[in-house]
Amino acid sequence: MRLATHRGYGKYGPIAENTIPAFLASEKSGFHAHELDVRRTRDRVIVLLHGPRLENTTNGTGRIEERDFDYVKGLNAAHYLKNDEHIPLPTLDQLLTALPKTSFINIEIKRDRWDFSRGLEEETVRIAERHEPGRLCFSGFHFLTLWRLNKTQTSIKIGLLIEPGFLARFKLWLYRIILKPDNIHLHHSTATAGLLRSLKGKGYGLAFWTVNEEAKVKWLAENGADVVITDKMEFVKVFS
Repeated sequence: MRLATHRGYGKYGPIAENTIPAFLASEKSGFHAHELDVRRTRDRVIVLLHGPRLENTTNGTGRIEERDFDYVKGLNAAHYLKNDEHIPLPTLDQLLTALPKTSFINIEIKRDRWDFSRGLEEETVRIAERHEPGRLCFSGFHFLTLWRLNKTQTSIKIGLLIEPGFLARFKLWLYRIILKPDNIHLHHSTATAGLLRSLKGKGYGLAFWTVNEEAKVKWLAENGADVVITDKMEFVKVFS
């Protein structure tokens, strides 16, 4: 099982999420697997940001999809931490260049429910395939994201993200049939021993998010999870 960071150094960590310093700090502490989020600017630069709006974490305003990279590159990704640091939002290319070539990286492609714009998936694939694609995987919630990833015929594994809730099992069944993902990425609350056993038997890789209880990480590892994403940087000492 790989234990992966959530956005670099944990969603609630002291280093700005989805930034190069966050990922490098977690690497130094012993993590060698990571989850990150990407969106695109209006001029189609792929940038690390959970979003959906810039003001959630930066000193910018509006949606990143409505801003050119010239505006975005000057923003402070650490603004939400209310400290004196200024950390830029990295591009996906910059992040993949900065991390060790042996580190595993799950690139979650962020597309909002009613966003049907073009270019996000194709450009993300183009960049990713230049950076040791065997150590990467994609994931996404949006039906269109997985559909377009499949259309690129990329060799990089594609993960289907399913939100928790009463429709989770139905969507998992339906989307698996239509979208044919390589991996399944579930919220930990959806996990049961029977479900994990069934999915593993069908050949899927399994990832779980965002697991901040030590006992739950252990249980998932014992029941076949391949990747567990966590905010708890101290877990690397327990599960290394």
